[in-house]
Amino acid sequence: MNSLLSFIKKMPLWLWVIVALAILLLVNQISASIGNRSMFNLVLDQIRTDQSGVVQTLEQNMKGYEAEIQRLTGEIDIVRQGQSIVRAENERLRGVVSEKDAEIIALRRERENITVSTDPDALVNDLHGLGFGTARKRTHD
Repeated sequence: MNSLLSFIKKMPLWLWVIVALAILLLVNQISASIGNRSMFNLVLDQIRTDQSGVVQTLEQNMKGYEAEIQRLTGEIDIVRQGQSIVRAENERLRGVVSEKDAEIIALRRERENITVSTDPDALVNDLHGLGFGTARKRTHD
């Protein structure tokens, strides 16, 4: 022990300064490493928290989008049903229009086939034949 003390006393001052700086540098390096690790863990925890928040937001958005898709699908089905009803009504109306066109054509043919006599006596005889009374006044003979 005595030799250690004598060795320490023989060391120059600049060597003591270098040893003290080396010890301080080593302590600083260790504390910085511990601080960096602590900060890394804090940042990592924050990233995980943010990531879980983002995942939850995405899940909520997906649920909303799925509900919107279901609603729109329902509306599309309703519109398709309405279209099929309109198509059926159009077909029915086309049938009615074609029936009316046929009636119009038949009435035109009947009108074209009607011949009206220009002789008044022949008209009276035709009306009398159809069951109408006579329109002549009878004179007393």
